[in-house]
Amino acid sequence: MASEQQLLAFDQRFLDRHAGPIISDLSVALVELVANAWDAYATEVDITWPTNDGARKFSIKDNGRGMTAAQFEQRWGVFDYNRVKAEGEYVSPPTELPELAPRRVYGRNGRGRHGGFAFSNPYEIIIEAAGEKVAYRVSRGGQRPFNWEVIKREQSTGHGVEIRAVESTRLRLSAADVREVLGTRFLTDPNFKVSVDSQPVTFDDIPQDFLRESFVDIPDIGRATILMIDSQRADRTTRQHGIAWHVNNRLVGDCGWRGTDYERVLDGRTSEAKRFTFIVFADFLADSDAVLPDWSGFQPNNEIWKKTQIAVQDKIREEIAAFNFERRSEAKEAVRERYASTVVRIAPSARERWNSFVDQVIDTCPGISPEQIDQVAGILANLEASSSRYSLLARLHGLQPGELDQLDGILADWSVATAKLALDEIQNRLKLIGELHEKLRDERADEVRELQPLIERSLWVFGPEFESIEFTSNRGMSEVIRRLLGGTAHGSLNRPDFVILPDGSVGLFARPAFDEQHEVIGVEHLIVVELKRPGIPIGMDQKNQAWKYVVELQTHGLIDDSTRVTCFVLGSRLTPREGVREEGRTKIIPMAYETFIRRAETRMLNLYARLSEAPFLRQAGLDADSFVKEPIARQGGFDV
Repeated sequence: MASEQQLLAFDQRFLDRHAGPIISDLSVALVELVANAWDAYATEVDITWPTNDGARKFSIKDNGRGMTAAQFEQRWGVFDYNRVKAEGEYVSPPTELPELAPRRVYGRNGRGRHGGFAFSNPYEIIIEAAGEKVAYRVSRGGQRPFNWEVIKREQSTGHGVEIRAVESTRLRLSAADVREVLGTRFLTDPNFKVSVDSQPVTFDDIPQDFLRESFVDIPDIGRATILMIDSQRADRTTRQHGIAWHVNNRLVGDCGWRGTDYERVLDGRTSEAKRFTFIVFADFLADSDAVLPDWSGFQPNNEIWKKTQIAVQDKIREEIAAFNFERRSEAKEAVRERYASTVVRIAPSARERWNSFVDQVIDTCPGISPEQIDQVAGILANLEASSSRYSLLARLHGLQPGELDQLDGILADWSVATAKLALDEIQNRLKLIGELHEKLRDERADEVRELQPLIERSLWVFGPEFESIEFTSNRGMSEVIRRLLGGTAHGSLNRPDFVILPDGSVGLFARPAFDEQHEVIGVEHLIVVELKRPGIPIGMDQKNQAWKYVVELQTHGLIDDSTRVTCFVLGSRLTPREGVREEGRTKIIPMAYETFIRRAETRMLNLYARLSEAPFLRQAGLDADSFVKEPIARQGGFDV
């Protein structure tokens, strides 16, 4: 019988990652909670800001439509609650305010409801609607992200929501800071009033540096006043930003970027669109039949409205341009001051190039942040002082956007030094594979001068335990093997590390063994590599010869029974059904050159073919494409 399926559990970090700054940043959490009150069609929001001594705790209360217990448990029980799909994009006013138009909601994914955790864990939420008032206590969970329990239920005739902290809040903002944050985002609708400690949030709470007033005259129509509010940092969305039209102290439609605003003012995806709010006061539009009867917008064909809208849009565009000009000037001054000590050391011509570059970057890339400007200017100053100068910029210029993203990802995971160390090793081994392709398939290759040194650099091909950095050739062992074979063959003096045979050559590579005092006490591992000339098949006789080497070295005391010996006998081909021979700690492995090449490619993850366009391969004259084809052996020539 199958066991009962277990419910999914959540790690305690889930809610922190899910809600992010909504439960870690007090200003973000507060904006989200006030936005929730807006979505509930509240007209008044009262905030009690806590004191540092904990005598007064945080609370936020609104007079919006509220929730029933069933609605609360359904909405709080769904992650990424789709507010628009479940309740619609607009919310109607409470029944006692029938004269007000429906309000477009801010909420989209339901994460703002977690803002209470930024102030207290647990927190209490009191909901009123449909004749009942229910108090819940919400707390962070163990296997669940959070839990709730009913702590009080009673009858009520009101509506709204209140969130109250149970624990003291660690403050990083004062009440004045809070009014400033809210003033830059929630003054677009006169019918939505927010108070902090019983003090209403007004335009006076916005610092003068964040507020700019301008006027625009529409000939034969009237004068509009425009307030430009700068929230100082771009929010995640444009929900609390855009253009709000006020007529006779009443909001017409919604605040936002819409319709021709995108075409005539700015792209709604920019940081400015998520940062600025423009409140336009145009009371003269009330006498021109420009406002729709339900105050949801303006008559699109009304000539007075059309002229006013165009004039206001043009003025707003000028204000944004002026702001950007001032910001660019400040950014240029800040960058020049920061790098003054570096730039003064470079040549006058380079200094002029640097100043010109800073101007062009800031002027032509308005979306670039001050931090990014600072980084780019610093890079350029360092390039002027470097020996390579602008060759790096030339390479960056040749990259596609996707490649630049990939480079950014590489530098995020690797330092330049470690990346170069790894890439240098890869480059050296890929070049070595190219030489293996070239030399092991060439029957005219010189074994002593070309093949044996090549194999010595390729010990890593046999396996990770044979990395060549750990092994060195052993001349003493080579001399013993040479005496065993009787005399010396032609060419042995050129490379005394190797034993030259009539039908090939032998190289011996040893790794020492150490005692507890780190003194050398013998040979831990010996590798014998015997290369056979083309045309000689590798069979039993060749493997028996390798056994003789091992016995002779033991006889001379160069290795003992504890030494691990691996003999590789390489040649153009193997005799049929020839395999590995193993006895004790000695193993003899016959291998064809072609197998050795393929093993080298595999150990390098087949990067040779995949990196065929790498500049270092092309510069070396190596064509990786040819190596994925069936090889054609090259025969030796005849002397004339």
